[in-house]
Amino acid sequence: MCRMAVAIVRGDPVRFVPGIVDSLVKAASNDPYGDALYGERQHRDGWGFLLLGFGGSRRVVYYRSLRPIFEDSATEVVAQALSGLDAGSTVVLMIHARAASTNTPINIPSTHPVMYVTRAGSELYMIHNGSFMKDLIVRELGVDGGFASRFNDTYIANMALAQRLGVDDVDRDALSWLLGRVKTGANLGLALVGGQFVNVVVGSYYRLLGDGKDGVRSTYYKFYRCSVPGGVLYASSTVIDYYRPQFVGDCWVLGNGEYHSYRVDFRGEFTEPMVWRFT
Repeated sequence: MCRMAVAIVRGDPVRFVPGIVDSLVKAASNDPYGDALYGERQHRDGWGFLLLGFGGSRRVVYYRSLRPIFEDSATEVVAQALSGLDAGSTVVLMIHARAASTNTPINIPSTHPVMYVTRAGSELYMIHNGSFMKDLIVRELGVDGGFASRFNDTYIANMALAQRLGVDDVDRDALSWLLGRVKTGANLGLALVGGQFVNVVVGSYYRLLGDGKDGVRSTYYKFYRCSVPGGVLYASSTVIDYYRPQFVGDCWVLGNGEYHSYRVDFRGEFTEPMVWRFT
């Protein structure tokens, strides 16, 4: 399983974004919620991030590593990606620390954010906590099983979603289709890059199984939306409950099945989100 964060920050991202990374590093190195649900206290199977900078200058940094995030120089790597951005810039950050599910490949293509190009030529990036019904999606895609075995379920799911999208938006129907193929959960961060604006979609969904672990499961999968100076932060439960950055303001938990969709234009302006709720 995984820990993750998505942030949209305008004004002084160099001041605040490294603190978000530092909190994720701590959550990945010592996660009581992961230990309680899955017996996994660490998320050590690679990490990565997508950083988009808008405003006075444009920047796209896409980085993935197979090293554990807490044994790498993650905060310094992200800080370097931020260096040189204008003080008034807007930054979109999607960052993820992975704990690979049993019998899934540990390789760079399966390290989040995964990326696939849509039919219209836009790039769809995904970070994900949970699991999808990979075998079902592979059959629906009609791809060779040998090919599919080289990738994890997140890559295959992103591949399938990308083939349903156009240039600009992750539409509600396409996301609904994907959520119908969730095995355990789909805490998601998505960024569609290549149209007139960047579409960022982030939210939470997980299945309750009635197996006596639903209370622990809900605690593990709960996903926070928090106010930060100049923007908003979405983060996994451990990040906020145990390692909350000092500058984070009010936080609240998204409903199970709640997703928020933002548009960020190339001047760095971003909209209030559309809110989608799925059952």
